[in-house]
Amino acid sequence: MVKPVVRIDDLRLEFLSQAGAFEALKGISLEIGEGEIVGVVGESGSGKSVTAMNLLQLLPRTKINVPTGTISVLDHDVRAMEEKQLQHIRGGEVSMIFQEPMTALNPVLRVKDQIDDVILRHKDVTPEEAEEMSLKLLADTKITDPRRVYESFPHELSGGMRQRVMIAMAFSCSPKLIVADEPTTALDVTVQAQILSLLKERAQKTGTSVLLITHDLAVVAQLCDRVYVMYKGEFVEEGTTKDVIGNPQHVYTRALLNSLPEGKPPKSRLATVAAAMLEGGSENVIDEPIEQVTRVARTGDTILQIQNAVVRYPKEYNLFGRPITFHTAVDHVTVEIKEGETLALVGESGCGKTSLANAVVGLNTLADGAILYRGKNILDHDPDTKREIQIVFQDPQSSLDPRWPVWKIMTEPLTVGQSPSKAELRDKAASLCEMVGLEPSQIDRLPHEFSGGQRQRIAVGRALSVRPKLLVLDEPTSALDVSVQAQILNLLLDLQDQHGLTYLFISHDVAVVRHIADKVAVMYQSKVVESGESEQVLTAPTHDYTRTLMNAVPSLKRAFAA
Repeated sequence: MVKPVVRIDDLRLEFLSQAGAFEALKGISLEIGEGEIVGVVGESGSGKSVTAMNLLQLLPRTKINVPTGTISVLDHDVRAMEEKQLQHIRGGEVSMIFQEPMTALNPVLRVKDQIDDVILRHKDVTPEEAEEMSLKLLADTKITDPRRVYESFPHELSGGMRQRVMIAMAFSCSPKLIVADEPTTALDVTVQAQILSLLKERAQKTGTSVLLITHDLAVVAQLCDRVYVMYKGEFVEEGTTKDVIGNPQHVYTRALLNSLPEGKPPKSRLATVAAAMLEGGSENVIDEPIEQVTRVARTGDTILQIQNAVVRYPKEYNLFGRPITFHTAVDHVTVEIKEGETLALVGESGCGKTSLANAVVGLNTLADGAILYRGKNILDHDPDTKREIQIVFQDPQSSLDPRWPVWKIMTEPLTVGQSPSKAELRDKAASLCEMVGLEPSQIDRLPHEFSGGQRQRIAVGRALSVRPKLLVLDEPTSALDVSVQAQILNLLLDLQDQHGLTYLFISHDVAVVRHIADKVAVMYQSKVVESGESEQVLTAPTHDYTRTLMNAVPSLKRAFAA
């Protein structure tokens, strides 16, 4: 290997908590050569981000025991450096692209202030020269209107645009190393493909080394030269990407690959990592359904009709606070779902998927058109009928009340217009926990005491508390790693089998959609441009945008065929 830019030897680290010390890293060793793109892949909680944060010493020193082992970055012993020395290399010699640009960018500062600040801090240039450099960096990230983005606040930009700003900032001082921590997790596939291509192109052009932290194996296959597989604070396998992903040796790597929906028969149960590791190495082990039951027969009746739906948001207001111009988020969309079916809405961020979903559950008001549930306008239904339509939001971290215990969260819908006793609510919460694969003994815990996958199960349990017939699922697996994603998809298929549920499933993950959906509607620029049976639309698309979408999907098979 060429001269290493990063060398970690036998790094061990413990986090301190009231319960005692927790060993987060268990003697890891890693190298990154000049110009290399190296991936670290593993589940949430495996230690990937902890490894990345150690390179720049970003972990709070009062919360960890003194680590053992060595960390060399660009020939600097970063563990021995003072804070002022670290500030010099942070952003200058080593840059970091964080997972969520909305929280990584300062919401009260314009983009120009944030990029210019990095340049002025590390380069001897005038403010005018910094501005010129910033605009060129934004243009290099393929932003068509750099001046508009430069003058904008972060909230005025899409997720993809914010991530491009982060990349521009990362390259602003010509660093020798970029650490990218899950840079495409919440992005749709078309924007993800652009960001990955941009990152690779910029790295190759400037000779910058990249450490990519991710749970997406297809992204690793597409981007990385070498890969380290991480499990419970250890690297269990390492090597060239082709060797590790094409011919995995460790049971955990094989289990991760086997939990992916890509290449599996639609509607089949996916093997989970937890089950495979529990069974001592058989990567084909599939955890059992919650309850073995016969699939509920489908009636074929139409349960939901969306007819020429239009959703608009105010853009500008007059002096009296009345809207005078509008942005059309959903433009005369017509789709329908039959009872027991799964209809997937797919499309890039900003195309109108969530706006339409929110209209179905009454969180958005239609400007035109109608939504019919069992043949009647949803506006005319009584509260009991409206309970039959429930929603599961994208991010359970923000949709669950952090101050409430699980039993209260799950049973809150039951208290609307009714007054059940606390004992009744706790009993109901316990049965809901069993239904969604959680331990009934956990009903007194708070949301932060659960993993991301468990929190999503809590959100599903809450939606099921009022026995709905139609579930709107807004990106329910987008923030989950592949092993937890498999568990949630299995859960949704089990519940559909047992209770005959109908799903309106919103996603930008085409592999997930192919696995779970009966029908697909593709949205582009507020309209449905193509719809039909899942296999037909995803295998032989007729619209140009759908073909673009399919070509942008990261694929293990395509990555190795290239």
